[in-house]
Amino acid sequence: MRVLYVAPRYHTNQTAIMKGWLSRGDEVCFLAQYAGKLEDYTIIKPKVIGYSSFFILLNNLYVKIIKRTNEYAINMRLRYGFPPVGKLYLAMKKFSPDVVITRERSVYSIVVTILCRINGWPVILYNQSPLMEESKKDILHRIMYNLTPKYRITPVYRSKKNSQCKDPNAFFLPFLMEPHISPEDKEYFLEGYINLLCIGKYQKRKNHLLMIEVVERLATKYPIRLNIAGEVSDSFQEDYYKTVQEHLKEHHMGKIVTLYKDLTQAQVFELYKKADLFILPSSEEPAAVSPLEAMSFSLPVISGDDNGTATYIEEGKNGYIFADKDAADLYNKIELIISDKRNIQKMGRKSFELVIEKHQFENYYQTITDIVQQINN
Repeated sequence: MRVLYVAPRYHTNQTAIMKGWLSRGDEVCFLAQYAGKLEDYTIIKPKVIGYSSFFILLNNLYVKIIKRTNEYAINMRLRYGFPPVGKLYLAMKKFSPDVVITRERSVYSIVVTILCRINGWPVILYNQSPLMEESKKDILHRIMYNLTPKYRITPVYRSKKNSQCKDPNAFFLPFLMEPHISPEDKEYFLEGYINLLCIGKYQKRKNHLLMIEVVERLATKYPIRLNIAGEVSDSFQEDYYKTVQEHLKEHHMGKIVTLYKDLTQAQVFELYKKADLFILPSSEEPAAVSPLEAMSFSLPVISGDDNGTATYIEEGKNGYIFADKDAADLYNKIELIISDKRNIQKMGRKSFELVIEKHQFENYYQTITDIVQQINN
C-alpha cells in the first residue's frame, strides 16, 4: 500500500506509525506545511510543501504586526494556511497514493480533499477532536464537513462535556508507542530519590509553576527530585522559561528542580529512563503523547483531566487523573503513588502492559484498511 500523509508538520509521536507501515513493506510519503524544530527524522523525512506566497505575506502581517503580542497568533496558519496548489498537487500525483490521511479541518485539508476527490484517491481525516463530541449542525460546520473527508480517525475518545454523540464515520485510534524499557529492565529510585518528570513546551498553560509549588510541599516529606524538560522556540517561551528560573531561585528550589530546554529525542528518552513517575500538569491539552511515552518506559503516570489522552490512564492501576489546575488534588494524587515505593513499580509494570496491549500498529493498520475498503465500496 502507498500511504500519503499531509499535515502541518511531522511529529515525533508518528514514529511508531511510520515504522509500522515500513515494517510491512508499504511505502510512505509525508508532506508537511513546515518543519518542526526538534523532530526526529530518523525513520522518515517529510517533504515541506509550505504555503502560497500570498498567504505567507498575510501571515507575516498578522503575526509580526497585528498580533505581535499574542504568542498563539502563529497558529492561524494551522486553520487558514493556503497551500501552493500546483506544488502540492504535483507531489501528490508523483506519489500516486492508495490512501491519503490529512490533518485537521482547515483550508489546507479542504484543498487536499478536493484534489483527492478529483483523482479518486481515498482520503481520511485525522484530528484530535473527541470521538464522542457534541454534534454541530450550523451552516458553517455543515459546509466544513462536506468539504473535508467523510471518514475520521482520532486518538481522543471523549471530552469532559455532556450531550455527546458518536459520528458513525469516526474511529478511535489511540496513539501508537514502541515499548522502550520493560519492568524487568527498569531501574527505579536512582541515587536514593523518587525522581519525578514533566515534559512540555515552556508555556503558561503547561502549569510548571503549579507543579513546582506541589513539589515544594512534597519535598518536606519525601526524598524527591523533579526534572522539567521543554521546548523554547520563540520569545514568548523564552520569557516564560526565565520566569520559571526566577521562581526556583526565589524559593531556593535549585537543588530539587532541574530545568532542561530544547533536548533531542534521545536526550528526552534518557530522562524517562532515570524517572520514577511522570506527571503532565498541563491545561488545554488536546492530546498529549508524553504520558504514553512515559508508560513505554514502565513509569506510572499522572495527568490533568484537561488532556485528551488522560483516558489512556487506568486510575488506580497505572496512575491517576487530577482536576485541572487543582494543586491540592495533584498533591494528593502524587502522594497516593509515592507514599509506598511498591506502588511505583507495580503501576509502572501496568503502564508497560497497557502499551503492549492497546498501542501497537496492528489495530491501526486494520482500521485504516477497513476505512479504505468502505470508501472504495
